Amino acid sequence: MKMTKLGYFSEFLLFPPLVLVAALLAFRSSIPPQPVIWTIAYGAGLVGWTFFEYLLHRVLFHHAPILAPIHERHHHSPNELIGTPAWVSVLLGVIVFAIPAWATLGFDLGTALTAGLVTGYLCYVFVHYATHHWRPRRGGYLYRARLRHARHHHLSHAGNFGVTTGFWDHVFGTAIEGRAPRPDDAKGQRLGESAMRTDAGRILLVDSAFLKAFE
Repeated sequence: MKMTKLGYFSEFLLFPPLVLVAALLAFRSSIPPQPVIWTIAYGAGLVGWTFFEYLLHRVLFHHAPILAPIHERHHHSPNELIGTPAWVSVLLGVIVFAIPAWATLGFDLGTALTAGLVTGYLCYVFVHYATHHWRPRRGGYLYRARLRHARHHHLSHAGNFGVTTGFWDHVFGTAIEGRAPRPDDAKGQRLGESAMRTDAGRILLVDSAFLKAFE
């Protein structure tokens, strides 16, 4: 669904207090967790989010009956703020992540793992917004993320599913890596388009506006 900017970023107002309260409860328990172990569990959640992000985008956003049409609308109107309400994200986060983590690892470490996942998710929301609405400095992290995500939108919907990182795309062979086009790549191209050759040698036609955005 289309959202206002306040609605789109309201998760940044809801998730951090919930995680903070849970973390305080964990450390105020009769047997508080060791900070080092807690930090490791937090890091595992942060890294684990990147893998879940990849699967979420590749499998659910492009193939699930309810989510795929919503995501397709995002592809048609990438600058619109399209997403799910914050309360839905919180509810899914508790059911899908927090409760299983608490049941498996206990409240203390389960909270640490969940906190890492939530941090990764908020990073994803921020980076995804930046890739569509910012013009980041050339060569920086957000620039590379923007270029990687633009290839997903403009070159092929079957690759570059990772937004915060391209690591899992390389692991599973879905990375789309292109170089700057050569003059002979453009032979026979349609009007208003430029060509880009992928690492696999395949020439793809892409809107000139896409390449111009990264000059």
